[in-house]
Amino acid sequence: MKRMPILVLLTLMLCLPLWAWAQQFAIVADSHVGARDSVYRDIIERIEDEKLETIIHVGDAINSPGNVAQWKKFFELTGSGKTLHLAPGNNDIKDAKSIQVYLKFFAEMYYSFSEGDTLFIILNTELPDEKRRISGNQLSWLSRELKRSFRYKFVFLHQPLYPIVRLHALDRYEEARDVLHKILAQNRVSLVVAGHEHAYRKSVKDGVTYVIAPRSRLVSYLFFEDGQPGYIVARRKGKGYLFTVKDSLGNLQDSFTIVK
Repeated sequence: MKRMPILVLLTLMLCLPLWAWAQQFAIVADSHVGARDSVYRDIIERIEDEKLETIIHVGDAINSPGNVAQWKKFFELTGSGKTLHLAPGNNDIKDAKSIQVYLKFFAEMYYSFSEGDTLFIILNTELPDEKRRISGNQLSWLSRELKRSFRYKFVFLHQPLYPIVRLHALDRYEEARDVLHKILAQNRVSLVVAGHEHAYRKSVKDGVTYVIAPRSRLVSYLFFEDGQPGYIVARRKGKGYLFTVKDSLGNLQDSFTIVK
């Protein structure tokens, strides 16, 4: 399952050719547009200051699944002339009705695309009867996609494999999670980015770098985490990638590289 990226023009999405955009892009999470404490507008302003035109959003774009008005507001805030990819979250799709609404704006539930030596995979942790898991047809498809020959393989999904809180997100189904991790590690996936936890975290397991992206709203569900809202900037540096984590004011919080 493959598709070209989406050009967001308010609520209109048109296909754009891929050319060198993978040299730089932004990663955002948990914007919850429709919630009073969403700071997505501020995050977008920082992204525009960075001259970034491609956004990979790892879910919970809106606050109420199936809410058309919130989707329209989300695209309005995202702005025109940007390429958007979204790994849907539990606040984006929840039931059959919200899935129907989602598919009015996005052509597929999960997909891949590539640019140069980099494969990008967008997964869906919210499929009916497979919530908090990557299994069934999606897992079979993922296994096939990861057999493709690329220097870098980046995976994006909403709920993390290794959440901050145990038995949360994909950790709730440990056996299925372990199968997924094994497939990612065996196929030399470089980076997996999730959201959902509303706090930034980075770890490495069996050569796979796992990142939980910072939220785009004020409220953190994890009261013991003091992380701030923010975003991640990815820029190609030579043969590798430099990732910088910034708060909603654009201040540097962390940085790391992925090089093979």
